[in-house]
Amino acid sequence: MRIARWFIYGLPVALLLLFGLSYWNASRLSADKKNEMSLGLLGEPSTLNPIQQADSASSQVTGSIFNGLLKYSPDLEIIGDLAKSWTLHQTTTFVFRDAPTTEAAAAILQNAKKDWPAWSLERVTTRGRELILQLREPGLDASKKIRALFEASTLAPLANLRIETKNNTRELLPALRQSLSSDSILREWVESGAALEISADPALKPQIESWLAANGGGSVTVVEPVEFLAEPEVVFSLRDDVRWHDGAALTSRDAAFTYAAIMDDATASPRKPDFDLILRVETPDEHTFRVVYRKPYSPALESWMIPLLPAHLLEGKPQDWWVRNFNRTPIGTGAFKFAEWRTNEFLRVEKNPDYFDAPGPWLDGIVYRFMPDQLTLRLAFETRQVDFWSAEPWTVTAFVGDPRFEVFTSPTSSYTYIGWNLQRPLFQDPLVRRALAHAVDVPSMVRYILYGHGLQSTGIFTPQMWFFDPSITPLAHDLEKARQLLAEAGWKPGADGILEKNGERFSFTLITNNGNEVRRDIATLAQDGLKKLGIEVKVELYEWAVFLKNHINKRDFDAMVLGWSLGNSYDQFQIWHSSQANPEQLNVVGYKNPKADRLLDEIRQEYNREKIIQMAADLQRTIYDDQPYLFLYVPEGTSVMWKDAYRIRRPDGKGGWIDSPVEMTKAGWAYWSDWFYRPEFSDRLPK
Repeated sequence: MRIARWFIYGLPVALLLLFGLSYWNASRLSADKKNEMSLGLLGEPSTLNPIQQADSASSQVTGSIFNGLLKYSPDLEIIGDLAKSWTLHQTTTFVFRDAPTTEAAAAILQNAKKDWPAWSLERVTTRGRELILQLREPGLDASKKIRALFEASTLAPLANLRIETKNNTRELLPALRQSLSSDSILREWVESGAALEISADPALKPQIESWLAANGGGSVTVVEPVEFLAEPEVVFSLRDDVRWHDGAALTSRDAAFTYAAIMDDATASPRKPDFDLILRVETPDEHTFRVVYRKPYSPALESWMIPLLPAHLLEGKPQDWWVRNFNRTPIGTGAFKFAEWRTNEFLRVEKNPDYFDAPGPWLDGIVYRFMPDQLTLRLAFETRQVDFWSAEPWTVTAFVGDPRFEVFTSPTSSYTYIGWNLQRPLFQDPLVRRALAHAVDVPSMVRYILYGHGLQSTGIFTPQMWFFDPSITPLAHDLEKARQLLAEAGWKPGADGILEKNGERFSFTLITNNGNEVRRDIATLAQDGLKKLGIEVKVELYEWAVFLKNHINKRDFDAMVLGWSLGNSYDQFQIWHSSQANPEQLNVVGYKNPKADRLLDEIRQEYNREKIIQMAADLQRTIYDDQPYLFLYVPEGTSVMWKDAYRIRRPDGKGGWIDSPVEMTKAGWAYWSDWFYRPEFSDRLPK
């Protein structure tokens, strides 16, 4: 009887209570979810360690978790982030043959004091044979003008020497110093466990070689003669109100540790070339961070936009500890902190209530949903599972005319390319690479793949960059020219119609990542175009992680379709310098050209805007003529948002607020994302 009553009365009541509880819980979760931004990512982040990442998915997520010392303003000007201010100046040191000559040189400068302002010269001191100049501005021009005041014969010989050993250089260095006279080594810099550079008299080379032979072996190379040492210095003043997500205070120790971690070979950071020219870093106090460079490095400030790492967590820990305890569960200083990562599903970050730029952010969190391809991503956007979508070119027209959406369109700083593995004999002849560029119908790719929303690329820079050279003409689609160049390179049709040379057929595999329809279409069009010349192309698609890890990073490919999303710097040392062509580095095709190397080195030392424009143009033309990539196109970027899904409430700098729709800036539509809010939650905002 009791059981019957339970089924008649108790069960319906229990079900109603359960339904009510479920409804309340779902409503609560729905409300929480509504105050989150949902974004779609093509692929999953490889790591959330910002100094080890090399993919866009990782970069997008870590951008919300971490901060650098500096950042860009919405107008792409450099402004402070973790650093509230900074100063930039330079010490230039001349070394003379003896102390009396040094004093005479100082007297020459005192007599030319009227020229000091033009040279930005502030102070002159002497120390033995060294004449030390303090300049307000870094660079080489002023120091070269001052050098012209001195007789060349009065200067001591000076060069940078590279020492490679079979033993640990840090352990050998003290003993090497003791074997030489006290002032022989003017500067020293340890590059890695097996290499260091010193600034010294080049005549010491035989003596150092003899010492190395008696102490485990090694070699000495004169890298370059130098007339003086020009050492820029950046001094950052850090904010004193920043805390890591675990509550620890940010200090200059964190900046110094981040630099040391980047330079540690065990970290394998792709960002190491940005910091190679640093002589030393110093932490005079908890909120002062000083960086001294071995030579002028004009992109120095941009390099310190790299996110900082927490020294109190990572210092002294091996890399396998980082992998287990940090790379998937990071601690940063950003507006959002890591919350959850479900493999193949989503990654969630939540509001950091102790963010130094309080009271933002307004959102409770951001959910990054992993999508296998563009079609899935579009469906997720149209069903409002994600809030923004980077629209594919063929869909733009439909969204532009639809009142339900906000559309943000701007030129991009990215380009798409086919990269030739220059270690493969097929692609080592520049004539062949130019022939391939003429054979592939790039204008048709712009027309049919981009639907006209882009333009043909002319090399390593994009048109909106202030140092881009617009005079470079893209190679035309010209099959006859391609045939002519291939014949000139010795390729002739074989019995089966495929070109041959010395018994080798012109056949290769073109790879790219699956889930990217645009890259798949590029591979197909390239395959069709090259077939007309008698070139056999096999197309293979790989899952992104496999594509990157097993093929690109290991240089195990013939040719591949990829793209670069660039910053706003003219410094492309990592992508094109011959020293960056090793596995895991960014010169993935193995490009080597002495002229390009020289330009890449020199442009990093130049601060004059007009000279940078000239050098960048020369570099762009040199690499485009070599065609290590088949440079395809620069796409136009279009992002779509549901109408009125978000607004911006940001500080006006005067104690008030600016409330506006989401707007496009030079830095992109997402620049103010820390201050995005959903209109239905406007009651939470300050009045």
